Amino acid sequence: MSRRREPGWRDAAAYRLLFRHLPDLRLDGPLLLVGDSHPELPAALASHGLHSESWNRRCRGSSPGTPWPADGSFRGALVRLPRSRDELAMTLHATVSVLAEGGPVVLYGANDEGIKSAAEEMTEVMTEVGTRAVGGRCRLLLGQGVPAMAHRKGRLEDWRESVALGPSPLPSTWVSYPGVFAHGRLDEGTRLLLSCTPTAPAGSKVLDFGCGSGIVAWEVARRSPDAELHLLDSDAVALEAARENVPGATVILRDGMPRGEQGAYNLVVSNPPFHRGKDEDPGMLTEFIDGAGDVLTPRGELVFVAQRRMELEPHLARRFRSVEVLAEDTTFRVWWGKDPIGG
Repeated sequence: MSRRREPGWRDAAAYRLLFRHLPDLRLDGPLLLVGDSHPELPAALASHGLHSESWNRRCRGSSPGTPWPADGSFRGALVRLPRSRDELAMTLHATVSVLAEGGPVVLYGANDEGIKSAAEEMTEVMTEVGTRAVGGRCRLLLGQGVPAMAHRKGRLEDWRESVALGPSPLPSTWVSYPGVFAHGRLDEGTRLLLSCTPTAPAGSKVLDFGCGSGIVAWEVARRSPDAELHLLDSDAVALEAARENVPGATVILRDGMPRGEQGAYNLVVSNPPFHRGKDEDPGMLTEFIDGAGDVLTPRGELVFVAQRRMELEPHLARRFRSVEVLAEDTTFRVWWGKDPIGG
């Protein structure tokens, strides 16, 4: 059987399976939609007389993200399978913390995202878990019955972890949460970027784009204590960690560049994302380069790390007058661009 490769097929297929079997689930509103990625889902539910509210930890366009669902007594939940197993555990605990007693949880996703093994995580918070539908390389899992558990983690702070990232000069303790990029570790791309992070002149305004828990901004602050730091990420949970790890910095919840409302930057640093779900999207990197050029000062600099197999030099040369490779290894390359063109 050939693999499907069109972007976004998992979201579309999982949504179709969910909606096809919606009448069989016998749900009652209000419903909490968790991590929903299909824009038509609330309207589709409304057509069945089901009121719904959404909770997403990651903002999407004008849709805000929040680190934890608002208090409420929802009578059921539809949960799009999260990106990682540890994030799934945290998401399920967060979801049942705002469910009315006996409210069902429907978890849906693609087979290659790990939906088959997700039942194991559901059994930690639900007494009855089973597969309700299969199709389109996706499946629906239904969990019912929330036991009274002494170990339930029903608050964001219950998931806060403090870890050591490595020997000095790395910080001895570092705050992170499940689902944050490179949770509990220092990934190799970021490690290479830290090795050549530039020193910003006093008074510089620096943007860490896609900051995660804030380690790149932390290194900028270590080298340039007088810099004004802005940390941007689309993940509200990541920013909770970044606030603690880089105190005094400005945090920005957004899924794209600030577009000037924060003022021009002297330096943009980043380990930028280039995946939408499980799909690689190289266009995200070119959008990032263009966006950085737009928010930099006329003499501003861009320093970022990307996989070396990505052909980025032609696009960088169209947006920056000076382009260099600061460091590379067998997998990653750190790019430097100075003096943006246009923007």
